Amino acid sequence: MRFWVGLIAALLLLLVILFLVKSNTQDVKVDLLVVQYDTQVWAAMVGAALVGAAATALFLAWPLARLKLHTRRHRKRIGELEQEVHGLRTLPIASDPARPSDEQTQKV
Repeated sequence: MRFWVGLIAALLLLLVILFLVKSNTQDVKVDLLVVQYDTQVWAAMVGAALVGAAATALFLAWPLARLKLHTRRHRKRIGELEQEVHGLRTLPIASDPARPSDEQTQKV
């Protein structure tokens, strides 16, 4: 099902791009800060959309990377704490001199 939804979305995007190409064939002058060139309107629109998508992806990738680093750090800490708990569970119970033993409490 997911494959078909992706395929339909890709086909719709292709149709939109083909419509842009067919209906916007006029030449336009694109002036970037350091470069000027002539291109067709559809190429300028598609280029702007690609630049915007790349900028958005970079903008959204930063918080995702931070979350992954936090998750990795916390999983490492959880592993250390689980090892410590396991080590404490396997320690033999030593008698505490301040605490009375079972034999002493039964005599009283």
